[in-house]
Amino acid sequence: MRENTLDVLFYLFDNYSESSDVNQNREILHGYLKDAGFLNTHIVKAFDWLESLADNDKIYLSQPKNASIRHFSKYEMRWLDQESQDYMLSLANSGVLSSEMFERTIDRVLSLGDKEFDLNRLKWVILMLLLNQPDSEAEYIWMDDVALGEEAPVYH
Repeated sequence: MRENTLDVLFYLFDNYSESSDVNQNREILHGYLKDAGFLNTHIVKAFDWLESLADNDKIYLSQPKNASIRHFSKYEMRWLDQESQDYMLSLANSGVLSSEMFERTIDRVLSLGDKEFDLNRLKWVILMLLLNQPDSEAEYIWMDDVALGEEAPVYH
């Protein structure tokens, strides 16, 4: 099996999205995921990734000036192809992603370390981040209705 952490997350949301509190059901869900054939390391990393979405620690950034340009580092470009970079920049320019959410998105993408990461997976990560931010309802609806013309991949 070539599954990775993002595959575990897709499977979890596809099959167990009704579980209201992942932390409360973590042991039970861990067992289900293990029975589905996912590796323990990927399962643990998926739960850690989910917990990080609820992290309310602020990323303190100065508001970029209008003439500011966000350059991606070589490390970031390793995980985000040109299409994904362009998409993120267009969301930032249109106001869907604040500077903080832009940086949070990059952080969450890098933490996945998914070698097969592409634009569709990026859209899913952004949607999950917006879903877990209290003041991002309008942005979430926009992403859900417009940007995600297709559903997240279904596994198993």
